[in-house]
Amino acid sequence: MKVIYLILSLLFLASCSQKKQEYLSESIFVSRNYTKLSSDKKELFLDSIVKKSDELPMTVPTANFLLDLSTEYYYLNSIKKSSNICRQVFRLSKELKDTLSIAKSYNYLGDSYSQTFRDSAYNYYQEAEKLYKLLGDDELRAKMLFKKAYILFYEGNYLESEIKLSQVLQLIKYSDDFEMLYLTHNLMGCNLDKLEDYDAALKYFENAENELIHLSKNRFSENLIFDYGVTLSINKANVFDKKRQYTKSIMELSTQLAKSTYDKNPKNYIILLGNLGYSKMKSGNLEDVEILLTKALNLSYKYNIEAEAINKLINLGEYFLIQKDTIKSRGFLNRALVLGKKIKASNELKLVYDLLSKAEPQRDSYYKGKIIRLTDSLAVAQRNNRNKYARIEYETSVVEDANKELSSRNMYLIIGTVLLTCLLVVRYAVGQRKELAYRKQLQAAELELFDLMRASQIALNTAREEEQNRISKELHDNVMNRIYGTRLQLGMLNTMASQEAEEKRSKQIDNLQTIEQDIRAIAHDLHSDVASHFDYHELLASCVRQATVTSTEFHLDCDAHIDWESISGLVKITIYRIVQEALSNVTKYAAASKCSVIITQPDATSLFLTITDNGKGFDRSTTTKGIGLTNMNDRARSVKADFTIYSEVQKGTSIECQFKI
Repeated sequence: MKVIYLILSLLFLASCSQKKQEYLSESIFVSRNYTKLSSDKKELFLDSIVKKSDELPMTVPTANFLLDLSTEYYYLNSIKKSSNICRQVFRLSKELKDTLSIAKSYNYLGDSYSQTFRDSAYNYYQEAEKLYKLLGDDELRAKMLFKKAYILFYEGNYLESEIKLSQVLQLIKYSDDFEMLYLTHNLMGCNLDKLEDYDAALKYFENAENELIHLSKNRFSENLIFDYGVTLSINKANVFDKKRQYTKSIMELSTQLAKSTYDKNPKNYIILLGNLGYSKMKSGNLEDVEILLTKALNLSYKYNIEAEAINKLINLGEYFLIQKDTIKSRGFLNRALVLGKKIKASNELKLVYDLLSKAEPQRDSYYKGKIIRLTDSLAVAQRNNRNKYARIEYETSVVEDANKELSSRNMYLIIGTVLLTCLLVVRYAVGQRKELAYRKQLQAAELELFDLMRASQIALNTAREEEQNRISKELHDNVMNRIYGTRLQLGMLNTMASQEAEEKRSKQIDNLQTIEQDIRAIAHDLHSDVASHFDYHELLASCVRQATVTSTEFHLDCDAHIDWESISGLVKITIYRIVQEALSNVTKYAAASKCSVIITQPDATSLFLTITDNGKGFDRSTTTKGIGLTNMNDRARSVKADFTIYSEVQKGTSIECQFKI
């Protein structure tokens, strides 16, 4: 308790001096008495300070001390306590009207939420950036922009992240903050890697290497420099792999691996091992690939790094596929499938399904369908993320004073901003073209899958036709000839004198003639019933039949006069996908006893699809759209169809879709 009151007294004295406040934080949190404590005891000590925090004087040094306290909680992974202290500082700073402390509070709050609620963190960084801009502190503003770019990168918004990093480099291009310069160039390279601009990515990685040299000359932490170097080598090797420059990748990774041990930084060591094994596998040198990948996998399990474990499982699955050992390959890939679903690693799951389609070619269409659905959900998620962060930017933007007189410096800034904006617009246009190309690829994949199903149907029809022709030939060439011979014999016997025998024989001949006519009719019907073209109606019927494994009774009613051959493949695959998704939803959630799928063609220009169930329904005013309903709506819009959902609790659900043909 004496320690606490000592802190209170020192803070009172420090209210007149910033240096005294800094000394206070250092004397407590860097002192040997504090640093030698265990994590639990450190947290108890910090808790004791917090209990007395109401007695601290309302001064700027107090605010700064509490922020240091928040930082200590953060390093102890006590995020909730850290954020609570930040909120306390924020309230104090507002009362003091100290802009710098308010900005620091926003910054620290952003750090507290950066690993959990990234959109909240982004918002706090945005607010901090505005205040640092107001204070004219370009370096701190640059750090906020960097943190925003970091979040955008990990949310998959690579183009937007690149734009933020360009702004960072503009602000710190003359700075001697070599660590920030390294981090910015490295992250810029990672963005360009994701955007498939590999040569530009390597240039930024080279810039990052140069900043590491500056850091080492300025006696920066050797351990941190080493970790930065390992990270940079991993990033460069990834680009080399994508450029199929496997020799460069192997050299880069081998050099770092020779200097690394898993006890210093387990995650980096695991990545080095696994990536080296992967690069060697891709180069065709399989000598020690299994050893490297297996060691990396075991270490991933040991240190509970699931994100790396799934990558190593996928790599081992691919390795054994190359070795043509499909049993082992499927074993590793199925383990990756379970882990991927657990940690919701969608991109990795796509790789798993792709490799499984090669390990199990008989289920190729099944795995391709899985890939398409994952691709759809990823596209929706990425679009939502992009829109979410764009809204944050808009909602938190500062309205500039339109009547403010511009100085020459401001004029140059505007000109530079216009030029930068033009550059960014061009970048955005390139990104849009890439997105359009991606959508075209997706549509092509859909049509390819549709063609596969069509080919399967045609093959089935061909087999049925061959069987029916065989039966028809058998009836005609064998059975009919025998019956005909019998009839001739009986006709000869009819010439016998016995009246009774003649009547019986005549009756038998009539019966045989009747049988002959019936068999001819059967042979004719068998031949004429053969489907000589792709039966889309049968494909839909098959989809409905597949859903009937549950207690729900499914029924398909389709206008017989619809000419499916005249309707585009994209419309047909869209109808099929909507029906498939809707029936899946009914099976999983509706608890319905009946479900009807009705397709009508009221005129030559439109088709109506109606899917109705008598299940439990839902309240549309309180229920958010799930992935399934969103996917159906997006598919309908992609072919400019009208999509409507009607539902009431305990009154079932109806989906209506109107297609233009």
